[in-house]
Amino acid sequence: MAGSGAGPVRAIVGGMTVSVLTGRAPVTGAGPGRLRLGVCAATVAACVPYLGLKIAWLSGSTVGWNDTEAAKESALYVGNAITLGMDAIAVVVVLAFTFRWGLRVPAWLVLTPMWIGAGLLAPIALAVPLGALVQTLFSSEPLTASDSALQGWVFGVVYTGFALQGVGLLTAFVLYARGRWPDVFAVRTKDVAKGATHALQVLLARTAGVFAAAFAAVQLYWAFGGTAGIRAEQLDDRGAVQQLADGVMGLMALAGAVALLAIVRRAGRPERFAVPLAGVWIGAGATFAWSFYRLITLLSQPEFLDSGSSSALNLTTLSGLLAGLLMGVTGAVLLAERDAGVQSARPTASRTP
Repeated sequence: MAGSGAGPVRAIVGGMTVSVLTGRAPVTGAGPGRLRLGVCAATVAACVPYLGLKIAWLSGSTVGWNDTEAAKESALYVGNAITLGMDAIAVVVVLAFTFRWGLRVPAWLVLTPMWIGAGLLAPIALAVPLGALVQTLFSSEPLTASDSALQGWVFGVVYTGFALQGVGLLTAFVLYARGRWPDVFAVRTKDVAKGATHALQVLLARTAGVFAAAFAAVQLYWAFGGTAGIRAEQLDDRGAVQQLADGVMGLMALAGAVALLAIVRRAGRPERFAVPLAGVWIGAGATFAWSFYRLITLLSQPEFLDSGSSSALNLTTLSGLLAGLLMGVTGAVLLAERDAGVQSARPTASRTP
């Protein structure tokens, strides 16, 4: 019987079964309501200051810079162009989550940038407000170094914008996903069928857990004041915000790994499938995205790869990259198997009165 506990999880929208990874949902019903339009407008507005700064800098302006010579470095132009493109993609993605044409976009084309975007923005959305509060209440030191190449207000504008973007994108995505894949929010974890790849999922999840634990241990060590593995020139800039960010990253990696194990082992508790899935989504995205960003930074400065003092940082980056990637791959295998079950169940479902 369709929807029984032992059968595959099915995504049924408007009477049609929709694949999570490759399917397009039918475009039916009225347009977006006031809530979705409001979330979209607020998220786009949060992107505008950052986009404006990047466009200004790429046009040769030095607004917001203390060191105008540093603003002219060629590497910054490349970095600014890349980050400008990323924020522009965020605008397109939130529009797709809001308007009906977004249902025609292949699922992987919205899920991939959202996974990376959520991974980059979620830790900022959590750590920056809390870190700023802790720094303000318990420390007399400024939030940014006085000798920074950028003026203090730039950090406030950028990171406030990032935090708002993170909240807005995640809210828009949840509203979009509830309309496109409503079954994911209704099914319980224990009711998701175990298919042919279940043993592989367990192996990948356990391996990811090992790397996530190693990554989290170092991040939490740094969060509680440890300095081993941190380059000397970075120590002067560390404060409550950075330490809290390290702690948030460690906890997110652990949360993602634990949630993934709960899914692949089909824990018997009746929690909604969407709850641990959200934990995996955010934890894996944050661990992978920030580790990948850190790796790019290290590779752009190869002298640090050969430095004994940075070996802990290099190993932590590699552990985070592997943990996030393995969690993401395991989730993709789970969804692909789910989609295969949906496809094989279609003839039976079509004959159901």
